Amino acid sequence: MYAIFNVRFLTIMETIEGFLQPYVDQALGFLGDLPVWAQGAAMLGLAIFTLIGLFVFIKKFIKLFLVLAVLGVIGYFLWEKGIIQDLIGNLTGTAVSTFVMQSIKGVVPF
Repeated sequence: MYAIFNVRFLTIMETIEGFLQPYVDQALGFLGDLPVWAQGAAMLGLAIFTLIGLFVFIKKFIKLFLVLAVLGVIGYFLWEKGIIQDLIGNLTGTAVSTFVMQSIKGVVPF
């Protein structure tokens, strides 16, 4: 199983490398023609740009995680109080609600 995963992973990596290699060569050729101080400034700018992007990504991911956690807690309390079960019973009728509740508990009536 691991061999298949490694082959697929290597194939994906080779595809990405083949796609990006001309752009990397072009960027290195451009940077190679610049003076050393300009190369350093370009690298510093790229590093700052990367760090800012990383912090923005982490910030958005944390916000998404907190929103999902709050929604999960609300859903849990609504389920524990029986409000969701009452809504299912009102929307679909008591027969379907009873079947859903029994199937969730693992007791199927047939």
